[in-house]
Amino acid sequence: MSEMEIRKVTLFSPVHYAALALREEVLGSKPDLELEEKLTVFVAILNGQVIGTAAVQLYPLGIARIRQVATAKAARGQNVGTMLMDACEEYALTKGAHQVVLTGRQSASGFYYKRGYEQFLLPFSSHGIDFLWMRKGLAVETEAEIA
Repeated sequence: MSEMEIRKVTLFSPVHYAALALREEVLGSKPDLELEEKLTVFVAILNGQVIGTAAVQLYPLGIARIRQVATAKAARGQNVGTMLMDACEEYALTKGAHQVVLTGRQSASGFYYKRGYEQFLLPFSSHGIDFLWMRKGLAVETEAEIA
């Protein structure tokens, strides 16, 4: 059995299109190609197949938004989401973000709470799905903490 690999993808490459297809299958969302141009997309690959995806959008003032987190049904429970979120948060931190926000499905809120996210703003519904606005501060390690 191969090891799972987390990889940043080139936009509009075959791997990116596989991630878009997975998002549509899991989340039911059609791709917004204008928005895609503003994202940094990560994928989880196992045995040559995209089994998970997540994206980061950077904003001014040190804010990053994680978007479109999706894991193939057959790959759930294998830490795919955790590894993708780690990659997104690490990327955001390297780009100067100090806070991450996301809109997560209420049904997945436990996953985000375990990662240190907290709800802010009011919940909302879209297309019959309940969502929460969530946020998390990103810790910048100092040299003293690393030593």
